[in-house]
Amino acid sequence: TANFVPNPAVAAAFPGAENFADDNYDNWVPYSGGINVGEGYIVRPQSGYGQPGGIFNYTYNQGTLNNGVVNFNVIYNTPGPLPADNKNASPNIFANPYASAISADDFITANAMVDEVYFWEHLTPPSSTLPGAGAMNFHMQDISMYNLMGGTQAANDLIGTTTPNGVISTGQGFGIKANAAGTAVFNNSMRLTSGNTTLRGPDVNRERIWLKISNTAFDMQNTTLIGFSDNATAGLDSGYDSRRLATVLSLYSHLEDGTQQLGIQSREAFESGIKVPLGFSSQLEGEWEYSLSIADLEGANLSEATVYLMDNLLGTVVNLSEAPYVFRSIEGTFHGRFTVMFEYEPTLGIGGDVLQQINMFPNPTEHVVNIVSPKAIIQSIAVYDLQGRKILMEQHQSNNVQIDFSDLQSSVYFVEIRTESGTVSKRVVRK
Repeated sequence: TANFVPNPAVAAAFPGAENFADDNYDNWVPYSGGINVGEGYIVRPQSGYGQPGGIFNYTYNQGTLNNGVVNFNVIYNTPGPLPADNKNASPNIFANPYASAISADDFITANAMVDEVYFWEHLTPPSSTLPGAGAMNFHMQDISMYNLMGGTQAANDLIGTTTPNGVISTGQGFGIKANAAGTAVFNNSMRLTSGNTTLRGPDVNRERIWLKISNTAFDMQNTTLIGFSDNATAGLDSGYDSRRLATVLSLYSHLEDGTQQLGIQSREAFESGIKVPLGFSSQLEGEWEYSLSIADLEGANLSEATVYLMDNLLGTVVNLSEAPYVFRSIEGTFHGRFTVMFEYEPTLGIGGDVLQQINMFPNPTEHVVNIVSPKAIIQSIAVYDLQGRKILMEQHQSNNVQIDFSDLQSSVYFVEIRTESGTVSKRVVRK
């Protein structure tokens, strides 16, 4: 992993997401010799990628079963300029060194440089049609993720069988993205006496909701996890909040201030007044129909709550507990498109008439766009392009705002309007 440099084309297409594609595919090298304790490997029993898959049995008859403390050096690359860039450039591949399962929670807790673990799910056969340096390449959407709040299934898992439950079985390889240099440690306190047959199964009871976005035309989906715990806050929490993966279709959450693109977000203990902003990204060219739904839900409080979804672009609120929300969208990255809520009172002006009465004209435009909010003070304006990049940010305290698009290229843009009564996003066409 010292050779790993995040692929710039993937980084440009998926800004703010974790990127496991290397720039020139030199981060994996052939290896022969003894297995280093705690290190992960890709093992290919077939003579070539064209051979069919199957189950292969291996016999280990040399050496001694590992016990006690195992240390392994963590590679941390620093291309900068931000800590998140350094972490994205620092994948490491480990493996459970023991003849028993270990707890992923205990491993993360014991190693400050580890915020989450990743598993390769082997869902998609290697193919010459997938991008990469080899004649046959693997699919980056076969990766699942787990942190101290829970796990999310791989994007290519259409039936929901790959959600990690925090058990790392004997010899199981897994990845991390290091947030600092140091030495990762395995020890006997992480070892489990059960759960060694599978990574899947019931998890401990927590307040958690999994939301799924799907597109039936291309048979694609993506899941995001939002959890609630006394151990977490509304801010960015190490070990509890993890950035989304770079997938063709992605649903993710933001912090309260609209920053970060999180595949797993942990919030403070559940209260019905909590609101969680969501974004979504699609690389499917053209305008398509999408469905946003509750994939799973657990916890006493969440089980009793009603889950509402606000579409900030259209100014509508739907009851997700009753039915999925179906909408149409073009390709692009849309930060803050939605808000998840657990209580809704239209009389309070959350969404409803207050946000619906915000008017923006002329649209399409060649120059200035006027934004008029008759019933709520506009606090800030942010403009995003189709890649989700913020290209303009202004603070205001007014019912009337003007934004000049003269210096922007002809394209579609999204204007995020934050008011004292809520947030709405509107589409603008720059002619």
